[in-house]
Amino acid sequence: MKAALLNEPFNFEIVEQEIPEPGPFEVRLKVAAAGICGTDIEAFSGKIPKGWTIKYPFQMGHELSGIVDKMGTRVTGFSLGDRVVPDGRLTCGGCLYCHRGHFNACLNAGYTSGGFKEYSLYPFQNLVKIPDEVSMEEAALTEPLSCCLYGINKLHVPLGSHGVVLGDGPIGILHAQLLRNQGTKTIIVGITKERLNLAKDLGFKYVIDAQTQDPVEAVKEITCDHGADIVILAVGSEKIMEQALYMSARKGQILYFAAILKDQIQLPLDIIHYKELKLIGSYDSTLANYRDALKLMSWGQVDVKSLITHSFCLTDIKSAFETARSRQGMKIIIKTDC
Repeated sequence: MKAALLNEPFNFEIVEQEIPEPGPFEVRLKVAAAGICGTDIEAFSGKIPKGWTIKYPFQMGHELSGIVDKMGTRVTGFSLGDRVVPDGRLTCGGCLYCHRGHFNACLNAGYTSGGFKEYSLYPFQNLVKIPDEVSMEEAALTEPLSCCLYGINKLHVPLGSHGVVLGDGPIGILHAQLLRNQGTKTIIVGITKERLNLAKDLGFKYVIDAQTQDPVEAVKEITCDHGADIVILAVGSEKIMEQALYMSARKGQILYFAAILKDQIQLPLDIIHYKELKLIGSYDSTLANYRDALKLMSWGQVDVKSLITHSFCLTDIKSAFETARSRQGMKIIIKTDC
């Protein structure tokens, strides 16, 4: 089978590997589609995303969909040909956080990424079936949508509240759709004309170009100087976090979703005190969020199809990553059947 391995920064190699055999509790997937994540781009560019360990040659691809190709002897609940999405987190099930149901905080977790190759193995407990209404390409966005759901579920979102999403990439547009579904007047702030136009095409009326407008002043104008009840950081930077503090309403909530990736930053933290703000961190998701993400896709509550702007064959993966790194389009999908 073909597999794409990162041999060094900016350099993928397509290699031939043996098709793996599943263990008793494993399922072999024929990979159909895999998305490129922002952390994948970091790794491709020679950076090490927080929580990652990179040893070359390095296997990536954690946003994927596939078809059950072969099953181990102890697998239950699945059949050959089932269309599924796998969660790559390998949890112990026995630590304090697993016992509390916080599997994404497992103290002994491992991880497997099998999207950028033709066949991959996953524990059958990590699989979720894809509804008939969802395509394989759309299903490859289950993992990022599940992470957005995990974050949104931490918030109290009153009907009629004002919500701001800082970031116009795929994560930002997914967050915006989830906020809108919960009855907020949703404002999107970004810097890329094409992405902001896509947001408008998806029905978002309040779209702010931070290249030409002051986001804080624009949010205050839209909210009649009230400020935003909810602000979601879908892109990480010290400046954007500061903007979030200033544009928040009294008793507002800020979801710190996209990491700034600095050990220390300087912020006017007294604003949190005097405005009584809640600053909430969010990292990763759980399998329950995968299930809910697929439901929302199948019910038409979240449009992920419009976010898929490019598709590349596995053998052309370097071009796919260069396209993603240059911020062309939105979501880029790698396919193995071409």
